[in-house]
Amino acid sequence: MAAVLLTGAPMLWSACTDTWNEHYEAVAGGMADQPSLWETISSDPSLRNLTKVIESIDAKGLLDSPQQFTVWAPKSLTEAQADSIIEVYKADKNAGLKWEDNKAVTQFLQNHMALYARPVSEHTEDTVAMRNNKYMFMKGANATSGTLAGNAFGDMALCNNGILYKTNDVLQFFPNVREYTELHPNMSKLTAFLKHWDEYELDIAASTPGGIVDGKTVYLDSVVTRYNDFLSSYGYIQREDSVYTFLAPTDEVWDREYEKYSKYFNYNKGVSDAIRDSLTDVHTAICILNGRFFNTSKNWRYNLHPEDSLCNTNYYEHQEHNPRLDVYYKPQEGILKGLDKAVCSNGAVYVDNKGAIDPRSTFFSRTDLECSTAYYYEIPKDKNNNPTMNVQNRDVIFVNHDYDEVYDEEGNVVDYVDKGTTTEKRYRWIEVSAKTASEQSMLEFKIPSTYSNVYYNVYVVSMPDLYSQNQLPTWFQVSQSVQNDKGVFGSKTYLNNPNPITADSEYDNLDQLLKQSNLSRGFVTNPYAIDTILVQKALKFDYSGVGVDGGVLKLNIESWGGSSSSIREKIYTRTLRLNEIILVPFETKEEAEAAADDLDAFNDAVLQALKEN
Repeated sequence: MAAVLLTGAPMLWSACTDTWNEHYEAVAGGMADQPSLWETISSDPSLRNLTKVIESIDAKGLLDSPQQFTVWAPKSLTEAQADSIIEVYKADKNAGLKWEDNKAVTQFLQNHMALYARPVSEHTEDTVAMRNNKYMFMKGANATSGTLAGNAFGDMALCNNGILYKTNDVLQFFPNVREYTELHPNMSKLTAFLKHWDEYELDIAASTPGGIVDGKTVYLDSVVTRYNDFLSSYGYIQREDSVYTFLAPTDEVWDREYEKYSKYFNYNKGVSDAIRDSLTDVHTAICILNGRFFNTSKNWRYNLHPEDSLCNTNYYEHQEHNPRLDVYYKPQEGILKGLDKAVCSNGAVYVDNKGAIDPRSTFFSRTDLECSTAYYYEIPKDKNNNPTMNVQNRDVIFVNHDYDEVYDEEGNVVDYVDKGTTTEKRYRWIEVSAKTASEQSMLEFKIPSTYSNVYYNVYVVSMPDLYSQNQLPTWFQVSQSVQNDKGVFGSKTYLNNPNPITADSEYDNLDQLLKQSNLSRGFVTNPYAIDTILVQKALKFDYSGVGVDGGVLKLNIESWGGSSSSIREKIYTRTLRLNEIILVPFETKEEAEAAADDLDAFNDAVLQALKEN
């Protein structure tokens, strides 16, 4: 079975010495009067082992149907090989695999078939898509090598539903990236997870229409293809005309990382018992596979330094805020070092038996929530259901100088070199102001997709007033509401400023601030620049918000202008100008506290823009 179904090289095909036209003219009545492919194969003594396979794997009807095929029939298929293929078919069928997924079908039968009748002449040079979507190269009789070289037309037959070529050898199956992992004996956990996402779609172009019934097309022969929504979110992983590298985890790595990551997805009772375990399982598996797919095509638009780096297909999700994420420099000396490589029909698989992907470079990274996205907030309303706040969207484009980043051997940025060019960066924010002068400005944000058992540092990014000559700071406070074990949001609690206002604080209006009470929970924006403000450090949640509608955390940001005289004297403004809410995760409380005041360590785009401007 290994010789028939497992990995091999693509075959070189060559064909007959006569031309197609000469042979076609010799066939009285053309193809319509000829037997079917199945009838031709089953009546040929040299193909008795192939006949046995076709009957045993329920493929006789396919080759007897009106659908047009070209079949390359191996005369050398032995009885032992035929029995091995049949055993594989039975095993996959008993395991519940669909006929279209059965390895005896995809790796043997469909590996010897192509849609439509494909004639050849001595001048033929063509690439043919086999029925399993593998690409093979077909050449005419002037070829100097290949299993069909020099064959006479006695080894080719016209049939009423296609063409049959008899070959000397079994065509070897060359797996793609997905198929290789399915064949690997130590990747059963990966294979099982991916199969959950498989769906089947009718290939209309490849199917044979048979007329209209009740306004719908009926197909004489339906060709069904497998589609995987999960893999498609990372690229065209199953397509034979793409080039990908996959860092595939073994079962041992899968189990080890599952145990570590599953604690991030502890759900409260607001999530039904029926789906709680499923949510944990799915999102943990997504974390395991995050960042393991690399598009290695030379013309991929996100290739940064293809000669000395790998950039995975998640790159576009992080590039604006943290361009180092998802990029691996000198991979042969880093994440790929010591891993076995398997060349596949659409790229390569590296067998990861050590857990090569650091989660901090993929999913376990900062989250930037744009405050201008309406999904994240709800405008408060009065008893008559009228909005009590004015919320206005703003945006501005800053022109920045372009720099090349200079890295050390560990991939850390150590310097910037001016490229002499500029790029534009757009900032979007919202301005929130109360509709009445007696009220404070406020807005509540729902924070989605937080992990459980993780320590977060939380930042609010404010914008200056770019449309006024009299730029004033906003004094504000932040409160939070968190879901309990029943999935109900608790009462609002105010956050204390991790860097409370004291006599040593550097504010233009420090004297006025010191006169006010509750300074420990007050925050003040910079009226002249984009300001990134730490509002909470080492914030931990007992329950996960990933996959939960609206999440498990709400943050309420409200102006706090002190006395009315402070507003009248134009010391503060009650208007909130909010650009982003940033959450940065850490495994331990100590790590979070140590990094709380150094957001720049995460290559923050906001602080970088300040430096460039």
